[in-house]
Amino acid sequence: MVSHLRSSLYTWIIHTGVIVNSAKQSHAGLLRRPAPTGLLAMTKSTFLLFKLFLRRTTSYNLTVTVFLLVAVLTTTLLRTSVSAFQITPLRLLFRLEQGFLQPSDVAVGKDHHIYVVDGVNNRVAVFDGQGGYKFSFGNKGSGEGQFNAPLGIATDREGNIYVADTGNRRVQIFSPGGQFRSLFRVESPAGESPSDPVDLAVDDERKRLYVVDNDNHSILVYSSPDFKLLERWGSEGEGMQRLRNPFLIALARDTSVLVVDVLNTRVQVWSPLGEAVTSIGQYGVDLGQLYRPKGVCVDRNNTVFVSDSYLGVIQTFNRYGPFKTVLGDEEGKVMRWKTPVGITIDDRERLCVVEMLENRVSVYQIGEATMRSKE
Repeated sequence: MVSHLRSSLYTWIIHTGVIVNSAKQSHAGLLRRPAPTGLLAMTKSTFLLFKLFLRRTTSYNLTVTVFLLVAVLTTTLLRTSVSAFQITPLRLLFRLEQGFLQPSDVAVGKDHHIYVVDGVNNRVAVFDGQGGYKFSFGNKGSGEGQFNAPLGIATDREGNIYVADTGNRRVQIFSPGGQFRSLFRVESPAGESPSDPVDLAVDDERKRLYVVDNDNHSILVYSSPDFKLLERWGSEGEGMQRLRNPFLIALARDTSVLVVDVLNTRVQVWSPLGEAVTSIGQYGVDLGQLYRPKGVCVDRNNTVFVSDSYLGVIQTFNRYGPFKTVLGDEEGKVMRWKTPVGITIDDRERLCVVEMLENRVSVYQIGEATMRSKE
């Protein structure tokens, strides 16, 4: 039975592009190439060219002088574009490893308890804020409190736990201690594929629950706490207001809804009124680009973090789209994970990263961004 579940989850992973082979991984090296940061980052070779320009201005006419000046400035910009970029450093605090089989998502609840979705094992594992294992809840089945390949998880301000019970096509709600409270089924309209709820997000302020329906390329909006379907956002396609296999979801500090639009290689940002207002990232393997985005979360400054399971990196963006930094270690080196998927940040600026194929969750303290130079 476990092998069958694992095979099913692998089918889903391959469909949405999580698995990476070693030959493709080599392309990720392009990610190190940064964007221009200005003339102040002049390199040694550019400085020598500039000195040459100063010597030549006394013997060349104005046309040649202007040409050399343009060459100096262009070279400086090009050299700068591959010589420096912003790193947000992380300090490893601890790792969570509790017999996971392809965990997919993580949430932090009341008292900083950490909840990990362990889908193949059909359970949620619970840890304290220091990484100590406390308990788990759930097992295989379709009854109350049982799961069938769950994928996503969220918590509300009271500490209640919401689980996208994907295989059972429903959402279940539990107390902070893991006791079953309620559930509702995620229905799809006539003529569409059966519902495929893969993740959810709770908006305590507006009393809304957002559920991602992967197979039907949409976001479902429910009222809370009665869980009545209010709206359905999106449809299959490539433009704004369109989605292709959306996966994980998060809320910004302004209650904007951010959903990872996997096959469109972006994070699409929606207003609470159901309008797609901007997108983050674009297709590629360079800084600010995404190949197989999977996880998204937002810190207290409204900075958006996006994990890419293909490139094995996590990048940060301005809430309105522009690239900001790539995550690295305390020595300024870009960090790489093996298939990072679900991510979340707590109120202590601690980042939790689910490494699906490593069967673990790593927890880091986030530092201040610094400039990395590649002299």
